[in-house]
Amino acid sequence: MPSGCSGKRRRMPQRYTNPQATLCFNPSLDPCRDVLFSYLFSHQIPRFFSTIIHPFLLAAAKGTLPKDVLSHWLVNDRLYIHAYIRAAGQLLASLELPKHLPGVEQPGEEDEAFEVRLVDWLIEALGAVRREERMFLEVGGRYELVDFVGVNSREAGRVKGLGVIEGLFRDVGGKEKGRGLGAWLLGAGGGELPMSEKIPWLEGAVTFWGTERVYLEAWSWARGQQEERPNGKKDEDGGALRKEFIPNWSSDEFRGFVGRLGVLIDQAVEREIGMVGEDGQKQEEVKKEILGRVEGKWRTLLEGEKGFWPDV
Repeated sequence: MPSGCSGKRRRMPQRYTNPQATLCFNPSLDPCRDVLFSYLFSHQIPRFFSTIIHPFLLAAAKGTLPKDVLSHWLVNDRLYIHAYIRAAGQLLASLELPKHLPGVEQPGEEDEAFEVRLVDWLIEALGAVRREERMFLEVGGRYELVDFVGVNSREAGRVKGLGVIEGLFRDVGGKEKGRGLGAWLLGAGGGELPMSEKIPWLEGAVTFWGTERVYLEAWSWARGQQEERPNGKKDEDGGALRKEFIPNWSSDEFRGFVGRLGVLIDQAVEREIGMVGEDGQKQEEVKKEILGRVEGKWRTLLEGEKGFWPDV
């Protein structure tokens, strides 16, 4: 069992929740069951929890988040979407797609190359974030949160974490493209690829998976803190978070979307682990060498995501 996975559910800091509350991951995304998350989670447990449990999220859940704070955050989240779209294009451009199709008449998803499946996920992601941006405009207008047409997003005040996330997105694709060329040259010469060249799209894929996973768990935690306002009080934002945003950001559909990318990464890593045979020690060394490449990125991503929540 990975470090940090004792088999017991981890209690949350009581200042942000009731004493009986625990973080209950969906079984399909349990930190003790999937390769990528179990490894990264075990290396950054306190930072992970401090990122997905925040006063901003608690206020959002309780209906006490002022409209101006929510509006400010939505403007920044729209800038995040724009950076996300550019990064998706960069990663798509860097992928080396297979020259030959699988040797079956009707291949299923499992038979397709990891790069092809990643292309499908990124295309799905682009459609999803465009729908998200349109939802911002529609819901923001209906609840009188922010006039996206009238505001200059880049002059509205940036949250601390936005620059960190934008920096991570700017890095997507560049290293993957360089690794792809190196892999081709080594392959042409019949040489064995070093672990640093295996799964050349790993860093880019983990950047997308990480931001989506944190977003999912943060808003799922917030959904678990929701309760009716006392004495019939209305939510400060008019109900936009309770009725529109939180259900969307914690839905089973979104969880499945995030999970599909996690499974793809896991299977690619497991394939490389399996290439070394049955030696358990060697398998652990290979896993550590591959996933160790994204430890720093995961740590930076958590810092950026924590800084993305405004102070309340």
